[in-house]
Amino acid sequence: MKQKEIALAGAAGAAIAIATKLLLSSLKSSSSSRDGLREEGIHIRVKQSASEILKQADRMIALSQSVHDAVAAVPLDEVSYETVIAPLANLEAEEFAVVQGCVFPSLVAVSKDVRNASAEAEKKIDAHNVKCSMREDVYLVVKAYAAKKETLSPQAQRFVDRLIRDYERLGMNLNADTRRKVEFLKTTIGELCIEFQQNMNEENRRLYFTEEELAGLPKNFIQDLKTGKDNKLEVTLKYPHYFPIMERCKVGATRQAVAVAYDQRCMNENVSILEKVVALRHAMAQLLGYRNHAEYAIAIRMAKSPSKVKEFLESISKRISVLAAKELTKLRAMKKAEEGNDLFGMADLRYYIRKAEEEEFKVDYETVKQYFPMAVVTAGLLQIYQDLLGLKFKEVPNPQVWHPEVQLYSVSDSETGERMGYFYLDLYPRDGKYTHACVCSLQPGCVQKDGHRQLPVAAMLANFSKPTKEKPSLLGHTEVETYFHEFGHVMHHICSRASFAKFSGLRVEDDFVEAPSQMLENWCLESDSLKLMSGFYKDTKQSLPDDICQALMQKRRAFAGLLTKRQILFGLFDQSIHMRDKAETGAILKELVPKVMEGIPMLEGTNFSASFGHMTGGYDAAYYGYLWSEVFSADMFEAKFKGNVLSKSAGREYREKVLAPGACKDAAVILRDFLGREPTEEAFLRSKGLL
Repeated sequence: MKQKEIALAGAAGAAIAIATKLLLSSLKSSSSSRDGLREEGIHIRVKQSASEILKQADRMIALSQSVHDAVAAVPLDEVSYETVIAPLANLEAEEFAVVQGCVFPSLVAVSKDVRNASAEAEKKIDAHNVKCSMREDVYLVVKAYAAKKETLSPQAQRFVDRLIRDYERLGMNLNADTRRKVEFLKTTIGELCIEFQQNMNEENRRLYFTEEELAGLPKNFIQDLKTGKDNKLEVTLKYPHYFPIMERCKVGATRQAVAVAYDQRCMNENVSILEKVVALRHAMAQLLGYRNHAEYAIAIRMAKSPSKVKEFLESISKRISVLAAKELTKLRAMKKAEEGNDLFGMADLRYYIRKAEEEEFKVDYETVKQYFPMAVVTAGLLQIYQDLLGLKFKEVPNPQVWHPEVQLYSVSDSETGERMGYFYLDLYPRDGKYTHACVCSLQPGCVQKDGHRQLPVAAMLANFSKPTKEKPSLLGHTEVETYFHEFGHVMHHICSRASFAKFSGLRVEDDFVEAPSQMLENWCLESDSLKLMSGFYKDTKQSLPDDICQALMQKRRAFAGLLTKRQILFGLFDQSIHMRDKAETGAILKELVPKVMEGIPMLEGTNFSASFGHMTGGYDAAYYGYLWSEVFSADMFEAKFKGNVLSKSAGREYREKVLAPGACKDAAVILRDFLGREPTEEAFLRSKGLL
């Protein structure tokens, strides 16, 4: 029997296809007439007006409604792959880019009106998607088809199984009253999460200091600051200001003021939003038969249960406590020597870690930055990824973009020349832009209903320091690691070869999604790769000196205790709020911070959960995944790349066995395929100095 992927056939399928084609034609004609020329294969509209976004959202909802109505109308005794499964799979593939064209501008658009329209469109689309996912008539038709147990390709069978699983995780196998309550709760949660993120993106608080209060900051940093009220220097809470001050300012009171302001961001708006979201998530989980939201969320991840997550986090915390306490003792002594007291707070952590590392490794991180100008880092990073994964990148001239600073690249296979996808780089901060670093999947890589592959498209967002008239953008080593990590997500999305949009790229289990990128951070700690992406900004032929390379390579284990404890803090907080019916986030943090951080107290008058975007951005009850994934990333690196980070054969195997499957296989299977065995934690423990 012919294995089925995504194709429409038969009378009922033809009817659905005609309706879909008409609506998609409307969407695409609207796009091409107003958006100008775009690269072949890019369907997402990245530059729309507020009114266009809202119209596109309405059209997309109409298309989705028509497909679901047509599927629901199929008689239960006439269900087939072509009339039930294929239309839903095709819809997901077709609508993805259109939906992203509506919701992505909320993160990047220059115009506040466009950002607001995008957020409004996202609420409408999310509410519609919730309704679709709660349609009993469609569920019964899908269930009837699954009961036929037809022979399908592995991916097609996985798609059918996931459809049913996702329906039933929203209570479609429960009574109507429960389903109505779940629909209301899920819709409300979605709206609140969008508001939370909007508040973060629009945050624009400024602080003002004299030059003396910023002692320790480099001269060029001071010169680049604007002069604000009372002739003082204006400081924002964006990364290019926050991190240098926390790492280099000698004045403890200034560090304290900035740290407090940073952890107060959006407190007035977002604390109540998050606490309401937590309560609604708990209520929904209980309606669905789970004890709490953590149990509900983790059930479909690698960890499977909150108890296993708690055991993992607490075990690592216990094992690393001796190391963390030793590190903290050293930092306290340094503070006493410099400031006359050893009352050590969170505002001191980055400053004294930086100072201790510079002293121990005999390196000045400001000097290091001069070897990482943005253009050189980008060129080196792109070359490493191309060589490692067997790819070729080409910058697209005069692309359609949402801001003049954004770059667009095409990706092809270096051997066959096959076009594989596109990625955007949006690397500098601006008002209203998403405030952290992330990668957004804008278009899935999958097989379309005509049998051709749709090209995956991704966008990397970051907030690195902007270039000035005197100097290019210079990256700190930690920023280089961030760049390398996030670009790893881009490659995961681009290199995926899934047939279904549902399994494209980054749609793997939440507690595995970070592993591929975390593994690639190691390239920032190896001499061969560091040389390739460095060059003194005044003479880029001068790569990073050997002594600095050696110093940076020693950073691998530097302050692993305290830095791991910080990750554990975030993970335990996330688990804590999602294992209860309501959460007083401030009280939880006040107790948890000193308990985990070896006695360091929470900053008074703050609540960092108000700007903890992961909690409303899809990482709810999943933050532990960063540390969980690190176990696998360390194992993969040590098994295949240690001592030879530029190995093309290992890189190609990594692309084919880890990146290419996307979510077509469970993460455990992907790891076994790549490692040739079950993963172990020994490499992770060695990386932390625990073995």
